Amino acid sequence: MEFSYFKQLIPKLKEIILPGLKAQLPMASVKRNQVIKHKIKLTFRTNKASVLICVYKNNLGKACFALIERSEDNSVHSGQVCLPGGKIEKSDGSNWFTAIRETNEEIGLNVNKSNFVKELSSIYIPPSNFLVYPYLASYDITPSFKINNREVKKVFGVSLSSLLDEKSVVSVDITNHYMNEKVVPAYKFDQQIVWGATAMILSEFKFLLKQLLNN
Repeated sequence: MEFSYFKQLIPKLKEIILPGLKAQLPMASVKRNQVIKHKIKLTFRTNKASVLICVYKNNLGKACFALIERSEDNSVHSGQVCLPGGKIEKSDGSNWFTAIRETNEEIGLNVNKSNFVKELSSIYIPPSNFLVYPYLASYDITPSFKINNREVKKVFGVSLSSLLDEKSVVSVDITNHYMNEKVVPAYKFDQQIVWGATAMILSEFKFLLKQLLNN
């Protein structure tokens, strides 16, 4: 998809009703599916974070968004592929500001050039007890990423065409200290596997795009 075409879709993206769980659950593991269904209304105390799908123009004029591979540390999501973002701080003026601030800190995207498009449906992450607020933005220039090596191992771009391609959906085995499942839905972008909450967030974005493209 050309970036110029994505820009044309933005007014409609702003107006479209969010599908929420309807679009998220197809990319949820069986256990995650069960947890979500039992805790749709969160009544306990959670940590809060924001992440960003920032759609930008690559060198070929294609619409892409950035994913990161987190650095290896002792955190719950160490080494995983995810969207840039992080914990909401008391000094942040809004959840949106958290998303662009953290994206700037992690991969160097200028906060002043990240144009708000839409807030997507929030999602609860059981292993880390985080409630995450995803945002969609556009970035009108081709970015020059500056990686924060303390938090990010690498950053890579994914085209919207790859996200929309059903061949990008795969099943993987996930075994770590909090999960052991044999058939987990995921996206495979080149050799990068994206699963869990990030895949669920991207699934809602994909749902919105396909709804617009099919109308």
